[in-house]
Amino acid sequence: MRNLSQGRTVHLLDVENLVGAPRPVLAEVATMMSLYHACVPTGGMDQYVAAVNHGALLSVGLVLSGIQLLVRSGRNGADEALREVIRLDRLHARFERVVIGSGDGVFADLADWLRRRGVQVVVVSRPGALSRRLRRTAGRVIPLEPVLGLAA
Repeated sequence: MRNLSQGRTVHLLDVENLVGAPRPVLAEVATMMSLYHACVPTGGMDQYVAAVNHGALLSVGLVLSGIQLLVRSGRNGADEALREVIRLDRLHARFERVVIGSGDGVFADLADWLRRRGVQVVVVSRPGALSRRLRRTAGRVIPLEPVLGLAA
């Protein structure tokens, strides 16, 4: 029987963390996604889940149309929504690689949990925004920064 997770990747995007603003505007979200696609290896069958607070829903939803968008308000609401996806959607059984787009240390325990189950864990974060715990736990870290040719 073939492993159904083989070759599959899911990208979990904490948009506010990747942009560096709690209520990013359209241009900030579009720039972040351009940088993300330039820095992070992706495939045509990759799945994306983004999480935001209610104040960022419109700008993020307009830019990231077509991907699963979770909305949760309150302190660390977006983080909690993504943490639930990791736990409840059985990502360890469905994906070979999980890319966590956030530098928040709250993801360290879940990244470790995924790795112990054989999942490749990649963390994408803005330089200077990555917690030490998450850096130590990740299998690979990709800095989200302008790439030659994309810099303004």
